[in-house]
Amino acid sequence: MKPIGLVTCYFHHNYGSMLQAYATEMIMQKMGLPYLTISCKRPRDYMVENKYLYYLKKILIGDWKMFLGKERLKKAIREHPDFGEKWSMREAAFDEFAKCYFHTSKFCRNRTELEAMANDFSAFLVGSDQLWRTDSVEHGYYTLEWVPDNIRKIAYSTSIGVKKIPWFQVGKNKKFMNRFNFIAMREQSACDIVKSLTGRDVPVVLDPTLLFTGDQWLGIQQQEPLTNGKYIFCYLLGDNPSQREFIKRVKEKTGFKIVALQQLDDYIPSDEGFADEAPYVGPREFLNYIRNAEYVFTDSFHCSVFSILYKKNFFTFSRFAEGAKQSTNTRIDNLLHITGLEERRMTNDKTVEDVISYKGSFDGVDARLNAYRKSSMDYLHSALKNL
Repeated sequence: MKPIGLVTCYFHHNYGSMLQAYATEMIMQKMGLPYLTISCKRPRDYMVENKYLYYLKKILIGDWKMFLGKERLKKAIREHPDFGEKWSMREAAFDEFAKCYFHTSKFCRNRTELEAMANDFSAFLVGSDQLWRTDSVEHGYYTLEWVPDNIRKIAYSTSIGVKKIPWFQVGKNKKFMNRFNFIAMREQSACDIVKSLTGRDVPVVLDPTLLFTGDQWLGIQQQEPLTNGKYIFCYLLGDNPSQREFIKRVKEKTGFKIVALQQLDDYIPSDEGFADEAPYVGPREFLNYIRNAEYVFTDSFHCSVFSILYKKNFFTFSRFAEGAKQSTNTRIDNLLHITGLEERRMTNDKTVEDVISYKGSFDGVDARLNAYRKSSMDYLHSALKNL
């Protein structure tokens, strides 16, 4: 049997991206199937569309804000050598994790080589994360435009991220979705988009990280806490100073120190002086800091996921304002809905006292997740049988 090609963003130095890609490999190992994660560095290197048009469309969908964030980060690294050194340490930790845990294909330098290599695989599975987000659709990598028609194409827990497809992408989305033999999405809003474009009813399945229990994730992390004493763990990617001020007030009330992972996708000024400890670490340490925290505050989907798996006292902020073009708030709304933990969502009316006195229960969460785990694995068995 030829291997299954896993098309993930394992190369992206983001905790959630790397851990969900690793979880996708874990699924293949659990199913006893041959696989290789497709080696990639920059998906846009494989695009055939005019790159000037590509960047114009990124501006139209509001992606220029993410570009500016990365430029601010590069500037901070240049201007502050100490910060640059710490940032490089974290980059090295991500590289080391990828080297240790991913089983990758040969690297293809261009679209022609990628198309030729596709024939060495029995099927391609795309997932998870926001791989069908509006900017990613444009370069054609995660939409498998480079895979021949006769090779099976499967989407597992893929996310679109936004609630509405831009008008200039409707035809492109409809075309690539109709080429997929099997589609399952991570959010109901994404299923509704697929239905509107293709007429297909597709299921909601769990993000790969949720197919495994907290105990099953212990195998790649240190057992002992990475810091001494009780602490509040923070992983905030958005530039929202008021959220950090709120957490400082929780610190004042509890006496717990703040441990925060900072400056990942953007240089955020309000992060300066915010945390008592700001380690620059890799994915394994990320899990450890969540697992041993007294409180977790985040605006991240995957930080929320692991907080649920470890039954932590967590609260999730919105990273984006409602209505923002690049808002991906729906994926967190869906996660909290399927686990019955909607009250963990931070809203403007919640006070510090509300958070500290909150006695939320995780009763029923395991049962909900186990039901979704079964239906998610049933989908994968169906999609991958008779290869």
